[in-house]
Amino acid sequence: MEETPERFQEAPGRAQVVLRANPDRLTAVSLTVQARQLRAVRLTITEEVREWYMEPLPPDVSNQGFLEACLRAYREVTREVMVGSEVLGVAVSLVGTVDGAYKRWVSTARWRNIQNLDFGILEQSLGQPVLINRMQDAELLYFLQKNPAYREKNVLFVHWGFGIGASYASRGKLLESTVGRTCEIGHLRVSSFSGRQCQCGAYGCLETEAALWALQGNKPLGENLPLFPQGILDEEELGRQFREIDVSVNPVMEKAVKYFCMALYNVHQIFYPDTVLFLGPVTENPWIFQQIKRYMERELPSYARDRVEYLVLPGGFRGCIRSSVYPFFQRRLESFLRVRSF
Repeated sequence: MEETPERFQEAPGRAQVVLRANPDRLTAVSLTVQARQLRAVRLTITEEVREWYMEPLPPDVSNQGFLEACLRAYREVTREVMVGSEVLGVAVSLVGTVDGAYKRWVSTARWRNIQNLDFGILEQSLGQPVLINRMQDAELLYFLQKNPAYREKNVLFVHWGFGIGASYASRGKLLESTVGRTCEIGHLRVSSFSGRQCQCGAYGCLETEAALWALQGNKPLGENLPLFPQGILDEEELGRQFREIDVSVNPVMEKAVKYFCMALYNVHQIFYPDTVLFLGPVTENPWIFQQIKRYMERELPSYARDRVEYLVLPGGFRGCIRSSVYPFFQRRLESFLRVRSF
């Protein structure tokens, strides 16, 4: 808070003071990955973005290379911190196997050379606390935070974009594992005899049939998706394009939807969610979303098909950017509000 004196003509005694919130008093840095990019934003306590930075990373980036990119990103988004503003910490939202308790990024199919990356090193280099989490988990938690009614339901969150992943919450409690990875829908085996190698090294994963990295870039297959310019990695931009294009007559996309629906059905049979949230550019296409919904309504058991709500969240991963830094603000506010005896 900051004081703003407001003087009134002929007002006796001390000038009246109006307390105004200063959103820049507390800030935090959020790092995320999108496709093969590292993105950074600095946020205020009111979730406003003050600075942002983006850097592409090659497929062969190492542990050291990724940490150096994180350092560069942090420096870029903290260049213009206002006097009196406090940077509370850095939250890193990742894909793959993420061990948040020990701050280790165990592995990721997207960057195969990254193995057991210790973010404690980044913490020491910055002199700032660092938290890490799975992007899907953080995005789902943000949705639950902003929509309290869904904390009483079982919610399956599914991302279909550069990769394919999921997260699940039962009555507001996130499903977690000691391994650091859950709901890896993109690496369900959908074709055991497939000659297509996934980014994870295995063959026959759902991602080889449906993820954008495969549909955009698998040139030797001769089955590229000629629907949008090659090389676009921004999922918000891709979402805008997918909303406008007609994919109903594209055989590659029809095949991808078929495999995706089959995997989603199998995941439903395990969790029986009340709500399925879709995020990512592909499901922003109205035809694709309707194909998924019709498939599920047709194939699910009669006692379940009318009990599932399907929702599309447009705009890409925005929630995880914000929810991942909540712990920093919460802890600092608690320290401000703590009663002190003098």
